[in-house]
Amino acid sequence: MSEHKHPIGLTQKEMIMLVLDGQERINDRIDQLHEKVNSKISRAELSGWLVAVSALVVLVQAVM
Repeated sequence: MSEHKHPIGLTQKEMIMLVLDGQERINDRIDQLHEKVNSKISRAELSGWLVAVSALVVLVQAVM
């Protein structure tokens, strides 16, 4: 099987290896961003806690 050179001087195998390397770096970056997003509290979670605390305060005031 002959190795065909592309205009930029890379063989098909070299180009595939570059693409695979780039894909691996993209996947690593996606994993980092996913961990960063999951480590932060979401707006829905924050508002849920605020509603729960507010309800507890109202309940305590009603009892006293």
